[in-house]
Parts: sequence; structure tokens; C-alpha cells
Amino acid sequence: MFYKCVNGLKLSILYNKKGFIIKNTKNNINLLKIFLKINIIKFIKIENKYIYVYINYINNKPVFTNIINLFKPGHKIFISLKNLRKISMKHNWIFILSTSKGLMNSYEAIEKKTGGMLISKIWN
Repeated sequence: MFYKCVNGLKLSILYNKKGFIIKNTKNNINLLKIFLKINIIKFIKIENKYIYVYINYINNKPVFTNIINLFKPGHKIFISLKNLRKISMKHNWIFILSTSKGLMNSYEAIEKKTGGMLISKIWN
């Protein structure tokens, strides 16, 4: 589900690739839209069965350096609004969450006053 998209992004950065290809699903499109909002990826090209993802580089370096997949089907991690605020203020991390209001990054979740299930963590 989400882990294929996050791992594709992580491996592309690790091997200095310009992008990667992933299956065209609703979950992948929603997750990639979040990555577009926070400028991790430059753009996406959607075709019939596949999505072509192009990573955002500045001076031949990726915009972000680390991404961790926190979504595991057998071990889901939930975070409350209180803990999300505390962690986001203390560290310079961006979380991607699945909430009752849809997928969003940690700043949007704080703004909409909701917690949720962690999908990934991004930092420099």
C-alpha cells in the first residue's frame, strides 16, 4: 500500500535517480499529492497503469535527505494531536498521517486539530 511509494522514493534518493515508476492506485496518488505540497517531488505524470514520479533536486542534491516508512500492516502507529504538536515543535520532522479527514502532513493535521496513523517521517 503506502510502503511501496515511500520505499520507491527512498531508494531513488539513495541511488541518485531522477525518479521512479509506481502502480497507479488511489492511495499512491493521494500520497504523492502530499509529497508535491511539501516540495519533495517535482511533478508526477499519470498514465494508464503507472505513475511516473520525478524527485525535486536543488544543486544536484535532493530537497530532503531522510525518509522512513512508518506504515506496517501488522504494526500500525497512531499519534494523538497533543503528541504530534510536541514532537513537531521539538524536532524538524514532517510526518505524513492518515486521518479521518484524509491523508495530510503534520502541519495540516495540527491546523485541523486531528491525530491519526503515521505513514512516514521526513527530515533533513
